[in-house]
Amino acid sequence: MNTTEVLIIAVQIIGGFFLLFFGGDWLVNGGVALAHRFRISPLVIGMTIVAFGTSAPELLVSLVSAIKGSSGIAIGNVVGSNIANIGLILGLTAMIYPIETDNRKVTANGLIMILASLLLLAFSLRGGISRVEGLILFACLLLFTVISIWKGRVRHQDEASEYSDGNKVMKPILALLLVALSCVMLSFGADFLVDGATSMAKALGVSDKVIGLTIVALGTSLPELAASVAAAIKKEMDISIGNIIGSNIFNILCVLGVSASVRPIGFDFIQYRADYIIMLLFAIGLLLFISPWKSIGRLGRTAGIVLFLAYAAYIYTIGTVHSV
Repeated sequence: MNTTEVLIIAVQIIGGFFLLFFGGDWLVNGGVALAHRFRISPLVIGMTIVAFGTSAPELLVSLVSAIKGSSGIAIGNVVGSNIANIGLILGLTAMIYPIETDNRKVTANGLIMILASLLLLAFSLRGGISRVEGLILFACLLLFTVISIWKGRVRHQDEASEYSDGNKVMKPILALLLVALSCVMLSFGADFLVDGATSMAKALGVSDKVIGLTIVALGTSLPELAASVAAAIKKEMDISIGNIIGSNIFNILCVLGVSASVRPIGFDFIQYRADYIIMLLFAIGLLLFISPWKSIGRLGRTAGIVLFLAYAAYIYTIGTVHSV
């Protein structure tokens, strides 16, 4: 690989990260502003608008990867992002500012996250996700979104009113323009990142799996990190943890659902079996850490450190196994 090729790859990856980060952040700002106009509760905003907005990079990266035939990056991006969302993002967020939760609502949605993970596992056992299975995943997302928004508007009108009235809300026209601009940024950013990651994998002899589980997954998880930390600092805990749970649900049901619907995703499940198990363990561990048997849960600094160290160990293991 010559200097020019190295420079091109560096520009693609750095430029992709830049566009994904700011595009995701602006999409969240515009989406939240629009959601406030409909007076939806903070948790539902976190579970839907913020989560879907911050997960847009995963959708675009996996969709582009699936279309280009890089199924390893498509599936690795989702599994790696879900692990990073809990271990890295929530771990760091809790270390910076402990998160208190309404366990009744968080536990219910956390169980949906686990069920979505199990459904993905069941579909993947045969070595891929077919177009029909992709459509089933996407249909589940539509059902989840409709129920979440309906319950949020019907049961939490007062809560949403207090939340939005106490904060300056962006004008609808500006919010729409911001959403449109951010979508363009995310589209170009995803394409740059996939091209750069694929080129790097081929040049260094690194598999699509490792690139998807680490570099691409971390890059597309940056919007979740920014949104969750910002929400925690502002003491909007429902948005902080709702963003992560909602993002993980979105990654499975929409990112892989849409990608497989466009082009079936085929891969060797044996290569990802351990990663699937780790993804499930992180999801279950999150629920246990917030003590679902209590009405109010708390993801404190100790739990954050444990999650972060567990994620660091996972990344170290990937690198060790690959280098052997």
